[in-house]
Amino acid sequence: MTKTKNQIINVAKELFQKVSVYKLTMNDIATAAKMSRRTLYTHFKSKTDIYHYVVENEVRAINRKLQKAADSQLPPDRKLRLYVIQHFNVIDSLTKTNRYIRYDFLFNNLRVENLRKDIDKKEIELLTKIIIEGNSMEIFKINNPAEFSKTLLLTFKSLEQAFILNSKKGRSTQRILEYIDILFYGIMNNQQF
Repeated sequence: MTKTKNQIINVAKELFQKVSVYKLTMNDIATAAKMSRRTLYTHFKSKTDIYHYVVENEVRAINRKLQKAADSQLPPDRKLRLYVIQHFNVIDSLTKTNRYIRYDFLFNNLRVENLRKDIDKKEIELLTKIIIEGNSMEIFKINNPAEFSKTLLLTFKSLEQAFILNSKKGRSTQRILEYIDILFYGIMNNQQF
């Protein structure tokens, strides 16, 4: 990536955190990057192109974090715990650093779903790998790891809105640990069995 293109991306990323993508203009980006609109248009056709590039960079960073958790040398049950922690830490980080992403997670779920299609595919793939490994070591007993992974991801996603609302109060780590306990142990007191 050229120095100029990198500058545009960095400036745009900062602006997208401060100003809604809907309100931001190419002129705003050019002014903030201290360059002409002609230079800006040389590298990107539109604000949407810039936004997609920024989002794709974020997606790659998220995928690297999740891949790192899935590739750890931990046993599958501990690896899955680490994965859940990483998943919700990514959500926490995204929604705390960008109020517009936070707003979309809370009130514009369709937009979020469109943006995270590639992330979801990668997450299902990584979760399936963990589950298959756990099955082979007889730690898990899941009949269809791919379908279970889809359900597991849907479970995570169903908890995200409440997590975002509660994490603003500074309880995000405690909330993640509660989710992990529910995932692994349910809500029943094991002593009753």
